[in-house]
Amino acid sequence: MTFDKTEKLEIPPSDDPRRTRPPGDKDPDSALLRATGGSTLDAPRRLVDLSTGLPSLTSLFNDLWPIAESPEGTTVAYVHIPSSSIVEERFGWEALEAFRSLLANYLVGRHQDMRRDRGHCVLARTYADDFVLLAPRREGDEDLSTRLADGMTRHLAAIDAETAALLQIYVGMAKTKPFPKIHPERRLYRAIQQAQTEATDVGRQKLSSQLRVLDRCISQQLFNMVYQPIVKVDDHGILAHEALVRCTDKELRSPHILFNVAEQGNRMWPLSRLLRRLAVDNVPQMPDEQVLFLNIHPLDFDDPDLYEVDGPVAQQAGRIVLEVTERAAILDLQHFREQLKKLREFGFRIAIDDLGSGYSALGLVAELDPDFIKLDMTLVRDIHNSSVRQNLVRNMVSFARDLGASVVAEGVEVREELSTVAELGCQLVQGYYLAMPSPPFVASIDVPPAH
Repeated sequence: MTFDKTEKLEIPPSDDPRRTRPPGDKDPDSALLRATGGSTLDAPRRLVDLSTGLPSLTSLFNDLWPIAESPEGTTVAYVHIPSSSIVEERFGWEALEAFRSLLANYLVGRHQDMRRDRGHCVLARTYADDFVLLAPRREGDEDLSTRLADGMTRHLAAIDAETAALLQIYVGMAKTKPFPKIHPERRLYRAIQQAQTEATDVGRQKLSSQLRVLDRCISQQLFNMVYQPIVKVDDHGILAHEALVRCTDKELRSPHILFNVAEQGNRMWPLSRLLRRLAVDNVPQMPDEQVLFLNIHPLDFDDPDLYEVDGPVAQQAGRIVLEVTERAAILDLQHFREQLKKLREFGFRIAIDDLGSGYSALGLVAELDPDFIKLDMTLVRDIHNSSVRQNLVRNMVSFARDLGASVVAEGVEVREELSTVAELGCQLVQGYYLAMPSPPFVASIDVPPAH
């Protein structure tokens, strides 16, 4: 939320008699209402959210008044997005801004439909990443929350299903009826608060349900590990396999949802400990010259279990590459470097994952001195058709070469992508074009030589 700082912040007077409480009114806010010309909502006219272009509630009283006075009453829908911080931390602020804009675009469409149908409708951005929709009440509004939540989810999934799975959306509803003793503005505020409470309660109830499922899956070890090969570009030999988790419970089948629930419910350590043990159980079955790439969540670096000398992971350290994201180092780089030093002393090698996902900084990556750098699949997707991405990858390969790190191009799905990343100097590749994840290991790769 912002306003034009070049203008003096002034509250214009009002000559609308409807916006002033009657004389002798005992309302505790009446003095404030009179001082502002009748409404605490009649504030700066330029309070607009930059990322969505939507106004804030504080600039919308003139639009809200017809809705508040609607004889049918008012319907309020509050859209709550509790997982936006996780999306931002995992994929970068640009990804969150893009998805927030997509949500706003969808809601603008519904706002326009309701405005045509009902004569009035207001859509505004509230604090954090939430939205509120207010309109004259109509029959059938009881299922508006379901229609909005389902519509937004489908809208996002059509763009990027994987990321959309992380962006949980909850919609709370409230309704008001005209009541002369209560100021219309306050009636709307109370309805917004009620809808917000319902939306956040729905989110908490959903998380509680998912956490019960997660606890059961952990206690019963309802996870399967699959392994995707990391392949040498020159001879298509297999250098390594990346361990990937699949939960057998359908509610947590998506890895993004699984780890999202674990993060929100403070279950990362118990989940990660189990998955690390399951992943390394199969290491003895790999050929001796191959290694295992193992994803480590940023919260895992403070887990004492990871540093246990006699632990199952440490015992296989010489054959394990720990995949980390540089966001784990953002808050305290010195502490993170010390943790990496301890892990290297065990014999672990380090890979920086998802370089180019929107959050990475090359200077920070250089500070971590990785053995491998994995290029995010968003860079690799259709790279043969993008000179811009080709230049980016070429520069990243040169950067990695200066660090002494090998480059893995992730997400290779077609022959043209394989040929392009090979020409740009990537030494290693990974993706569906080469092999699908499987239990436990692919023995060889049959791919025509890249030209």
